[in-house]
Amino acid sequence: MQLKAKPFSERRPVRWGSDVASLNFNDAGLLVRVACDMVDDTVQGFDVVFRHASGFRLLDEVDLARYWTSAHFPSGFHVLEVQEGGWLDEESQLQGYVSLRREWLIVTGHACVSVFCSVDPVVEEASWRRGTAAPVE
Repeated sequence: MQLKAKPFSERRPVRWGSDVASLNFNDAGLLVRVACDMVDDTVQGFDVVFRHASGFRLLDEVDLARYWTSAHFPSGFHVLEVQEGGWLDEESQLQGYVSLRREWLIVTGHACVSVFCSVDPVVEEASWRRGTAAPVE
């Protein structure tokens, strides 16, 4: 089955050098920090917060090559909602039942994160000093 997804975030180029800078999962949810650009020692990107994540996986973009070649893959977006043909469909088929969860895909030039979460994530711009999590003032 081919991946079918729709954009959730604003359109911005997904550059080859973009990457998942960090993942943090705790009782508050899942925070995925994405690095897009670097100016001097400041990394510019965004945070994606999933308040009720029930599962996630991080894979190199090469491991998801079948997604990029799908006719229904929207290029130029970092955050997508997967409608069919993704990890959730694979798990539903393996489990033998359809789940009511929703699937999200965070796309970068290197790593990609699939997330199961029943509600929309929050996407916020973020800047931090290279090599730290310290925000830029």
